[in-house]
Amino acid sequence: MLLNTYNIVFNQSSMVYDNLLFLQGQKIADRYFQKIESELLGDPPVHYFSKIETDYSNIDTTMTVNNVIFNINLDSNYCDSLGASLVFPNLNDTLYQKLDIRINCLSTSLDTLYIGTLNSPFSKVFINRGF
Repeated sequence: MLLNTYNIVFNQSSMVYDNLLFLQGQKIADRYFQKIESELLGDPPVHYFSKIETDYSNIDTTMTVNNVIFNINLDSNYCDSLGASLVFPNLNDTLYQKLDIRINCLSTSLDTLYIGTLNSPFSKVFINRGF
């Protein structure tokens, strides 16, 4: 009975900790989205719209938060207004860009916890407002 209770408490604490890691991953993704928005909307802008694709395309980086290493992959592509990627964009197709963020880290059970995957990343579409 005591062992069963211990297992239940351990499983629940692992679930809570993994959810905290997932929320931390969401905060990291939101941090990148806010950083890009502030770079675009600054006065004067730090980056112009075309630099999002060059500066944030196929970037792999890490961030350590509370001794947990988060592996972060950023990918930026020109897209249409719905977020569908454009393979060969021409000058008229560079009005929208989509930034995809995929994050993973080790969970409490030492399995990889995926926070935004290849098939469903954290995504945001940016529009060129001409600022």
